[in-house]
Amino acid sequence: MADSFTFLFTLLLFSLTKPMISQQQYDHTPCNTTIPLLNISTYSCNSNTKTCNTFIIYRPQSNQTLSAIATLFNVNESQLNSTTHFQDREVIVPIICNCPDWSSRSIVNYTNFNAYSFPDIACGVYQGLVKPFVLAQQNGNLHGTPLVRVPVKCACVNTSNERNDTRYLVTYPVMENDTLNMIALKFGVTVGSIHEANEMDPRQTIFEGTTLLVPTTGVPVLNLDHTVNDPSSHDIIPVTGILNRSTGTRFSILFLIVFSTIFLFVVLLFLVFIKWKLHHREPSPVSIPGSEFNRCSPDLLDGMLKLKHSLTSFSIDELRLATNDFSESSFIGKSVCKGRITKDYFVAIKDMNSIKFANHVVNILTTINHFNVVKIEGYCFDMDKSYLVFEYTENGSLRDCLRESKTRKHLTWGKRLKIAFDLAEGLHYIHYCTKPMYVHRNISTGNVLITTDCRAKISGFDFATPVIYTVEVEGGGGIWPKSALVEETTVDVYAYGVVLVELLSGKGAATGRKWLDGVEFAVDGGVSSECLEKFKMFMDGDLEGEYGLGDAMCLALLAKCCIQDDPQYRPTMNDVLKNLSRIL
Repeated sequence: MADSFTFLFTLLLFSLTKPMISQQQYDHTPCNTTIPLLNISTYSCNSNTKTCNTFIIYRPQSNQTLSAIATLFNVNESQLNSTTHFQDREVIVPIICNCPDWSSRSIVNYTNFNAYSFPDIACGVYQGLVKPFVLAQQNGNLHGTPLVRVPVKCACVNTSNERNDTRYLVTYPVMENDTLNMIALKFGVTVGSIHEANEMDPRQTIFEGTTLLVPTTGVPVLNLDHTVNDPSSHDIIPVTGILNRSTGTRFSILFLIVFSTIFLFVVLLFLVFIKWKLHHREPSPVSIPGSEFNRCSPDLLDGMLKLKHSLTSFSIDELRLATNDFSESSFIGKSVCKGRITKDYFVAIKDMNSIKFANHVVNILTTINHFNVVKIEGYCFDMDKSYLVFEYTENGSLRDCLRESKTRKHLTWGKRLKIAFDLAEGLHYIHYCTKPMYVHRNISTGNVLITTDCRAKISGFDFATPVIYTVEVEGGGGIWPKSALVEETTVDVYAYGVVLVELLSGKGAATGRKWLDGVEFAVDGGVSSECLEKFKMFMDGDLEGEYGLGDAMCLALLAKCCIQDDPQYRPTMNDVLKNLSRIL
């Protein structure tokens, strides 16, 4: 019951702090995100298109004149008069877009007399048409001069767009309540053309504070009958001075607190009612044998499966910048680089070699959410190259930690127990608590990542497959999984046993019967002095005997059960977790 409440409370906070704008996900984070590089900074271009005329959309602030807007973008006011009716509340600004390297932008000069910060200029004055970190890269020290060079996001039409009669790619800043249908109607274009121009999946969601490219066949003309955005209802950020918004902020916080309190009270009443119903309902005549799902309530399971975190679509230039152009020193594995996103934020960038494999992993990791499963942050598809971006774990893989005696000494007995439990938790989650359920098929010490505080996370989902099984209804009373489910997951159970033996012994990975021979004495040797001596030789010498002998032998016996040749004699991860719970 406590788990259900925690989940609902998390969903509540998520809905209050990050409203969804449409049904599916979009690949960008807002302008004012705390991790600024997790966004598309500029649009990529090629050397065939150096310069083009195009347009951006800008929304006037309170009492802001066309003259002031023209000054912002270094254009003449007459150029705005020819494309804009000021009462429309959305100004079409003509700009010249350049492609000096591999990213396109329009450089405008802004005089920063009031010493605004980069986020104020990027997200306030220029309404998300540039990112704060891009301003920092372009200008360096903000206090050196009042003149700020602002690289506004823009894009030029390429050859494929020309075949579709597209003449301009208009940069459109997404506002709250915007939807792709609304934007398409506003510009008189199709939703599909917007998907194509932005390389979006049709199921993706757009978020406030990001930008979209809208393809038009001529000078854009806005049909504002389809807009629901009221500029007067948003915070006002003047061009000449950012106003103090503390009063509005206090009111918003107070309203949020009151609304949250009422909502939480309703949720608590609902949970109490559900708990009462559970205690007073008739007992079910049917139980699910074999694979026990008692660790995950159906309501919690359904709720978790609706969560799909958004991914960031990185450009290849951003990944090159983060890895120093994929330098040799950045590699931390055969195809994995360490990337520096901001000063203190790092990621792991994996070359997937195949878009098919990349999409496969993305589809899995964006539908599951667990502490012991590595988190995917984003992706990059560049021509025939495909990269996935993951959270970075400071201690590398468990294989790295066990490889050297120096690092093995840091893995105390308590830490090894926790790693064993974390790995079991992660496998139990993908076996029983996801929809569909998954078999990893590639569990090894190389795919178990270790964080700074020695917590384990499962990675390497390249070969993971969903568990597809049929069901039988017996006596009309309930649904029973067939035995195929257990048989599928025993592949991961065997691999878990191998990892457990490596964790206990500290020895390198081997195959087949060697592992069975390695723990044979722990089963057949009883507790004789000879058995104890064999066991101490089997255990990692770098532990220096600092472990509970009984617990260690229990883990060795558990590993022995996991690596049985006959799959039907192996435990399920549910059984493994139960036994580990008795040890920890």
